Amino acid sequence: MIAHPLLRSFQRAPMFALVVIVLVASVVAINASTFSAIHALRWKALPYANGEALMEMRGDMRKFGFIAGLNARIRDALAADHAHFSGVAGFTGAGQERIDANGQSWRLAQVTPGFEQVLGVAPMIGRSIVDEDAVEGADQVAVISDRAWRQRFDADPAVVGRIVDFGKMKLGVIGVMPPGFAFPDNQIDAWRPYIAGSNQRSFGDLEVVARAAPGTSVEQARAVLAGLIAHDKPLAELAVSAGIQANVRPWRERYASTHVQALGLLQLAALALLVVVVANLVNLHLDQLLARRREFGIRRALGASERAIAGDVAAGVMPPAIIGLALGLALTPSGLRAIVDHGLLPDLLPQGAAFGPATVIGGSVAMALIVVAVLFAAWFAQRRHDLSSRSGVAGMGRLRPALLVGQVMLTTILLGGSALLLRSAINLLSTDRGFNEQGVLMTMIDPLGVSVDNATYDAGFDRQRIRTMMEGIRDAVAGLPGVDHVAFADAPPFSHSEAVSTIRVPGMAETQNARSRVVSPGYFATLGIGLLAGREFTNADPGEAAPVIVDVAYQQRYLQGIDPLHAFVEVNEGGDSYRKARIIAVARTIKHEALDEAAGLPIVYEPVEAPAPVAFLLTHTSGDPRQLVESVRQRVLATQPGTVIMFNKPLADSVAETLAPRRALLEAIGGFGLATLLLAGIGLAAVLSFSIRRRTAELGLRLAIGATPARVRNLVLRQGAVLIAMGGVLGLVVGMPLARLLSDRLYRIAFTDTTSWLAAIVVVLLVASIACWLPARRAAATDPMVALRNE
Repeated sequence: MIAHPLLRSFQRAPMFALVVIVLVASVVAINASTFSAIHALRWKALPYANGEALMEMRGDMRKFGFIAGLNARIRDALAADHAHFSGVAGFTGAGQERIDANGQSWRLAQVTPGFEQVLGVAPMIGRSIVDEDAVEGADQVAVISDRAWRQRFDADPAVVGRIVDFGKMKLGVIGVMPPGFAFPDNQIDAWRPYIAGSNQRSFGDLEVVARAAPGTSVEQARAVLAGLIAHDKPLAELAVSAGIQANVRPWRERYASTHVQALGLLQLAALALLVVVVANLVNLHLDQLLARRREFGIRRALGASERAIAGDVAAGVMPPAIIGLALGLALTPSGLRAIVDHGLLPDLLPQGAAFGPATVIGGSVAMALIVVAVLFAAWFAQRRHDLSSRSGVAGMGRLRPALLVGQVMLTTILLGGSALLLRSAINLLSTDRGFNEQGVLMTMIDPLGVSVDNATYDAGFDRQRIRTMMEGIRDAVAGLPGVDHVAFADAPPFSHSEAVSTIRVPGMAETQNARSRVVSPGYFATLGIGLLAGREFTNADPGEAAPVIVDVAYQQRYLQGIDPLHAFVEVNEGGDSYRKARIIAVARTIKHEALDEAAGLPIVYEPVEAPAPVAFLLTHTSGDPRQLVESVRQRVLATQPGTVIMFNKPLADSVAETLAPRRALLEAIGGFGLATLLLAGIGLAAVLSFSIRRRTAELGLRLAIGATPARVRNLVLRQGAVLIAMGGVLGLVVGMPLARLLSDRLYRIAFTDTTSWLAAIVVVLLVASIACWLPARRAAATDPMVALRNE
């Protein structure tokens, strides 16, 4: 039967076949997943017409460490430059969430008219947003995604004209984008018109994407943007004071820049695991061939050709390898999902990462390397008589010791890298963040709905109204069971919000830049920000003579040798107007966006007189803040119906999200390191057992002429020690330079950290010693008479 030769390997050595299937499936799934993720990040086509011609236009605030949006005037000027750009679109609000009247969550983005023309993708139903939609007083409309059309409207072909009710905002559906379209990421459910505000004197809130005209390079586009900023007086002045620099990069880099290095490291670790698996499979296969060497000799004596024998050897490897390939490819989608879930691949990537040609290529290459290496090793061993001779290292042959040394080397490298990442993570988690995120629920609220219907906010007219609304919300939430503190802030830590202003420091001629924070009484207690001197704000502080609180960074920069509680600072009240404010306290310096961020601008806190129309509500509880999420939402809506809630989750989750890529890389490389350690241990035990089997007569003779079991045991242990020492030394020599690739992922630790590498060596030695002890003990128990009789 045709199937019989394919099943022969399972019939002859079922355990060998099972091990091949498991190991091949594992390394195929891992390598196919990592290769597919890298392919999606670097090479997979974006879901736009000629997506590689798209560029992201932005302003980088180098002094402050964040990105500035562009205003509509700059976008219009870029769009008018047909020599360099064939289309320019702007968008904002892509990270904001809305809940409709049915309780369904939507992600909405505001876009400038004609955005789909810039991207080269037209709606498949209805029309897109035009200039007439983006004016005050026009009907509010939206173009929805294919996913939203299918999930929210059951793919109704007559969806145009249907209304999505968001309370204060009702959007009429005018079109549906085709399947696969995503902009700026794959989480957006609908796009509505962007209406520019009246204040366009400074940098605005638009993120800009431009389609480069043929022949326009990134450098030319950057020069055009820099020129527009330099020739616009208000923007030029701000650019100088804030250190804003025009920056342009390919649109793909928006997603790839922060992830490609981590994925590259993951791929290297996956390849190292692949090499270790190959080495183990080679050893296993050589054991199989050793057991069959008498059979091969008989077949040669009967006239069998080397080609026939080689075909039989290949037939023993190929069927389980093919099954392993199929199983590994079947597991690859789960591997890709794990990579995304752990933050190593951005979940917002427009085109996504799915099973496809790249997956098959990656998996097939991995399997091909395994099969070729195993068959080559078999050929090498047969040709060089490595299966029968007792030459090489202590009778182990030449090939197997080399493979084992390589396994130990790779294991040392991976464990050393894991130790570096682990110590870095410990340093990062123990760093002083200046506040305590535990027990804090952070909720972004908009009682007036200015973020959804482009309503204007008149500080003079709406000041008292918004104050009454916010105080009502605060009092209502404070009455919830388990709530200890409630406070408002315009830009709390890890909220992705920022505010920078100018200040005048006594004794300094030029104005200085500082982070500006407007907070309510109770803010410092809510976030656990300790005061090193002075007191917190009270309800009596807001007003024309409102005091301020500064942080330690401010004190160290501007108040050396001065009692801070007797000092003043002039804070900006708009334009060139400043007021003198007394410093009443010094607060701990806090981290803003990441635990490993470098020291930045000092902070000046001002007491809130009337919260901004969009503000953060901070609620502290001694219990789990997750239990308050729904209670706070309901209490806010009951107090102020129609309030837009854009953000509502524990502050600890926001902090943890910044650590996710580091944690994922540590888990992946650490997991691969432990896997290679286990495989290296198994390989070491197998190689020593192989050596013992080949030297049975020698060991029996040694025991027969007076060698003690302890001496035989030590003989075997020395064999293993030589290989371990060689692999460990090579691991250090090769691993330390390679660890330089981890430098950007390390926090307060050098890639040559002695403690980390010593820890890796100790773990390798411990496991290797156990692996050596088992065959050494078996060798010491050899019966001399049985050994000599069986030889």
